[in-house]
Amino acid sequence: NQGKRPSKVLAVLGFLLSASPALGLGAGFYRLLSWGPVAESPAWCAFVLNLSCFVTTAVWVTWPIMSAGVDDHSELSRYSAFPISPFRLLFASTLATLAEPRALVIYAPLVGASLGYAQNHPVPWGPALLLFALYAVHNAAWSRVGLHLVLNLLRQERSAEILGGGFLVTLFLCSLIPPVDTSWLTQVGEAGLNALGADVLLNAAVALGRVPPGFFGDGLWALAHGARFAAAMDMALLGLFTAMGFSVAYALLLQFHRAVGRAGPRVAVAADSNPFQRAGPRPHALLLREWLDLWRNPRARLLAAVPFLMAILLKLLSGRSLFLYALGPSADAWLLGGLALYGAVVIASTFAQNTFAYDGHGFAAFLAAPMSAGDVMRAKNRVHALAALGLGLLVVAFYVAYFRAGGLPEVVLAVVAMLSLLPVLLTAGNFLSLYFPVKFHASLKRRDKLPFAASMLGVAAASAGAAPFAWALRLGGSARPGWGAVGLLAVSAAGGWALYALTLPVTLRLLDARRELVLRAVTRD
Repeated sequence: NQGKRPSKVLAVLGFLLSASPALGLGAGFYRLLSWGPVAESPAWCAFVLNLSCFVTTAVWVTWPIMSAGVDDHSELSRYSAFPISPFRLLFASTLATLAEPRALVIYAPLVGASLGYAQNHPVPWGPALLLFALYAVHNAAWSRVGLHLVLNLLRQERSAEILGGGFLVTLFLCSLIPPVDTSWLTQVGEAGLNALGADVLLNAAVALGRVPPGFFGDGLWALAHGARFAAAMDMALLGLFTAMGFSVAYALLLQFHRAVGRAGPRVAVAADSNPFQRAGPRPHALLLREWLDLWRNPRARLLAAVPFLMAILLKLLSGRSLFLYALGPSADAWLLGGLALYGAVVIASTFAQNTFAYDGHGFAAFLAAPMSAGDVMRAKNRVHALAALGLGLLVVAFYVAYFRAGGLPEVVLAVVAMLSLLPVLLTAGNFLSLYFPVKFHASLKRRDKLPFAASMLGVAAASAGAAPFAWALRLGGSARPGWGAVGLLAVSAAGGWALYALTLPVTLRLLDARRELVLRAVTRD
């Protein structure tokens, strides 16, 4: 699957480099919980600890979906000949996700908060470690539930309509929920931590401790206060919900594989209209073909919905108010540009950085046709860039209409930021597609993972493409961005497209030299 493996030293160094953000996150939350004003307030301690539990679970459970990881780590078809039951395979692969670098990063804030809490509230380490292990396995189990649910959804014939309908239903339900009151933020400068009353904090901490993610925080509090029976009840409840999660995930996984392997009933299917019935210029036909392939790809449908759901959750949790408090008048520029760039990145990085993956056998037909393979790559680049830009523009329009915020400078800044990002992603994606080609299984039943080096290079390309946007806003401080920031991004965009134009001929020559290698990689079984 991955070819020649790197040396053990490089593998360990790569793992540590990927997990390095965990040090800063863990240290920051450790200082917060061990800081005198917070440590001396039982209400603040309980609130921050239980809130950390809830946020960690939410991030871990939704991470496979938000990061476009709709692949299944327990591929029953690949391991069908192995002497292992499907449930054991699911259990082992689920636990293996807890040893990935992202696990250290996501769990770092909670670990730091727990150690900071234990600094002033000693707990027995044995039961505390057992409680944390149960909490982690609980999160892993329910993460699989969400992943397998999305896999089943994307296999439906009307998955686009289902996603769109779910989006509208979510939007309607969220409109009925009153936003979180953040008016107390304006009093923090005068009243300090007392701006938010102790009764509000305690009620919030108790509410968070009564849901499964909060059982860890509640159990840690019980251990610190000698309530061993209450801690044991929290452990038992975590074990119960973990078993429920694995059971549901297993049932959904079997349902997914049955649906993929079943031919289905014989029904009369209306013939699709032929979009190529009229003879037209070959570049137009290539563009139309790539558009149709991208539109029919199940992963693209999921990715297109994610930025909008993030915006809805942002408003539901009054996240914009928090950003306004922290960043001042520049908050809308950060949020609007960040969501737009995220929408562009998830489309461009997912498809442009492995551009022949979801069309392996189609690429074989192109190589047999009397035409240049470079025309295919140009068409793919144009379609991926336009799709990413189009999704970003829709996110911008949705933000302005939904939040009723963001003026002309913020909108123009977000658009120019996307134009600065896209050439970097396309340039990096062309090289990654030639040197790290990986097969994509359209049925979603299997997916060959990108090598670690390719993933890190893709992350680096996205970071480099978004860096001018961050620099432009940081130069302006907390003030609302002006046209100077737009001009800086415009210069960056011009330089990026010039770099893309200079490297494209090199990429096309490499494609001619490596096309058999690419073909063999993307059509493998």
